[in-house]
Order: sequence, then C-alpha cells, then structure tokens
Amino acid sequence: MLAMNKVLCYNNLGVFCYTKDMLKKKNVKNGGALFMDNENNELNIQQIRKKRVRTQQSIVSLFSIACLLFSCVWGVHAAGSSTRFFAPSEPDTSSVAEADAKKKNVKKTDSSSQQEEPVSDEQTESSVSHDENDDLSDALFIGDSRTVGLQNTCPYPKAVFLCNIGMHIDTALTSLDFTLSNGNAGTLIDAVSEGSYKRIFINLGLNDIGWPDTQIFIDYYTDLINELKTVQPDAEIYAEAILPVTAARELEGDVINNTNIARFNEAIEQVCQSTGATYLDCSEAIADENGYLPEEASTDGIHLLADYCDKWLQYIIDNT
Repeated sequence: MLAMNKVLCYNNLGVFCYTKDMLKKKNVKNGGALFMDNENNELNIQQIRKKRVRTQQSIVSLFSIACLLFSCVWGVHAAGSSTRFFAPSEPDTSSVAEADAKKKNVKKTDSSSQQEEPVSDEQTESSVSHDENDDLSDALFIGDSRTVGLQNTCPYPKAVFLCNIGMHIDTALTSLDFTLSNGNAGTLIDAVSEGSYKRIFINLGLNDIGWPDTQIFIDYYTDLINELKTVQPDAEIYAEAILPVTAARELEGDVINNTNIARFNEAIEQVCQSTGATYLDCSEAIADENGYLPEEASTDGIHLLADYCDKWLQYIIDNT
C-alpha cells in the first residue's frame, strides 16, 4: 500500500512513485499537466478499490444467505425424518377391526360355499398329536456316540443314559466303562442293575458293521438282551435299527455305508425275533426319500445335529 503522500504515475517504463512536493515542482515546471494526471489516477484507483470492496461484500452476503437457507431446509428435513422413523405410532384399532371383520366374512363365505368332506385315514394319522406327558422317566438308553448326542440334546432330565463313544457289541457286557453309585467302575449290567426301568432302548452296531460275518454280531446282541432281561425283567426292550448315513459319507468308500447298515439291521431283526425284543426302526423319522441321512442333518455324515436328535427322540416317544 502506498503512503498518503505518494501517488502512482504509469508509463511505458513501469511504475514511479513521487511525493507531492516533487509533483508540485514538476507541475510548475511542466505547466501542471503531470500533477493533474496523477491526481486523476489516484481517484480511479480509489474507485476501483471501492467497487472491489462492494463486490466482495455482496459475495459474502449472498454466501451467508445461501448458508442460512440451507440450514433452514436441512433442519426441516431432519425434523420430518426423525418424526417419520422414530416417533412411536399408535395402532389403528379401527383398521384392525375392519380387517378382522373382512376375514370373518371371508371365512363364513368359504364355509357356506364348501361342503364338508370326510376325513381320510392318512389325514387322521398325520394329525395325531404327540404324547406331551411322556417324560421318559421310566426309560433307559444304551448306545454308542450317536446315543451320546441324543443324551446331550434330550430335554427330559429323568431319562437315564448308559452310553459311550466307540461302544461295541462284543465288549458291551465286559468293559468297565461305567461309574456305579459307590464310585467304583463297573460293567453295563452292573449299572443297569442299580435302577428300575420300564423301557430299555438299545442303539448299537455302527462300530461293528465292518465285521464280515453277521452271525457273531447276532450272538453278542442276543447275549446282551438276555442279560438285560435278567436284571430288568419288567422292562420292554427295544432294539433300534442302526440309523443311516449321508450319501456324501457313503462316497468315502469305507465300511460305513448304508449297504452294510441294512445288512446288520436285518441281523438285529433276527435277534428281536429270537429274544422277543421289539425292533424299532427310527430311521423313518430322519431319513430322506432315498433312505439316506439328509446332508443338513449332520456335519460328518454320521452323528445327528440337535434338530434331528429331536426328531429321533420324538419318534421313540410316539411309538413306544
């Protein structure tokens, strides 16, 4: 910024600064023409500055007004959004009543226009209610790892489970795998003798289906049932069919497949015929239309998830 006692003089060579005293001298010397030019230039510069200041002020004012308008619009929009999404709305009882009335009218029209049809046997069987009063307090479950899974999901605390992972039919009577009431280790029959049961469910054989001869399996299974009858003479004994595996598990190519399972289930049926035990095929509750365990029923193709354990257990309750 130039001092007040200075003015600008523009020419082709640049900008020169003169004091007023110098300009006076030059004005006297040059007839006052130069001083008048400089004075006019100073006035022009002041006018340009004033116009620039006004323009800046106008821009700032317009920007402030725009911000104010934007804030107002945004505030109104935000208030409307909060009311729409967060304000609790009371149920329209009149609308609900009208909807109910319409439904009732529709039902009356349908019932009056249709004739009553006789209920078929299949419909009667499918509508059979489950026995909700059976808490399995008189039941004993014997089995391998699949029965362990059933125990882990069983909602009936009064049911008794004597089961072990990897339990085999040939060692079921001799292995000391059970803890008795006195704290000592005992056999399966020792443990069974400590209770009183009306129903005994056996699910064994999956760990034995690799045997080439089913007759040995039949002999051991027969011995087991006879021993159970000796210590629990009032109990109904149910020999369960070995549950199927998934198609994916069967493709692994070892002895665990549904063909071997079917062969050993036939052997279990023979045991039931000779001992008077009841053969119980629980695969009806969990198998698909092709006789396989559904893929979604198991993570390894063998052991059942909780939902399918519930189906298995419910089948037992409904059929015993």
